[in-house]
Amino acid sequence: MKLSRPLVVQKQRRAGLGFTLIEMLVVLVLVGIFGFFAAPNLLSNPKTTLDSQARAFASDLRRVQLLATVRSVSLCVLAGGSSYSVVYACDQPSTQMVDPATGHPFVRELTNGVAFTNAPIVPPLTFNSLGQPNGAASYTIGPASGTTSFLIHVAPLTGFVATSVATP
Repeated sequence: MKLSRPLVVQKQRRAGLGFTLIEMLVVLVLVGIFGFFAAPNLLSNPKTTLDSQARAFASDLRRVQLLATVRSVSLCVLAGGSSYSVVYACDQPSTQMVDPATGHPFVRELTNGVAFTNAPIVPPLTFNSLGQPNGAASYTIGPASGTTSFLIHVAPLTGFVATSVATP
């Protein structure tokens, strides 16, 4: 079917006009709606930061347990204030463990005012060459001021690491 000449000319004119005002307004409204819902996620939310740091600490505890098993050594977790580190055995002087993922000493800093809010674990948590902890350990991570905090618990025999929201 062949298009008539006036219809072809009409289609060529429409193609060169661009967006209409209505189309531009719809696009701007949609961009505004998406921006409204995305902006809170892009800004620093202290609860999200606290949650992510608690989960990162729990993940690091699991990694230390695995590394102790793979390397057949005892690894000690020293946590307090706003940092934690991993050393070979808790004897003095202790040797820092090198994180195989980064090649740097296994030391982590908690940021944005987040710190361990409970007293340091005595004796420090140690995983033996079988990945078993020397006992149960519970760490509380929270902001210096605030009601929300997270509890990271290490089971005594299996070393299972669980994370939960601590109730005030």
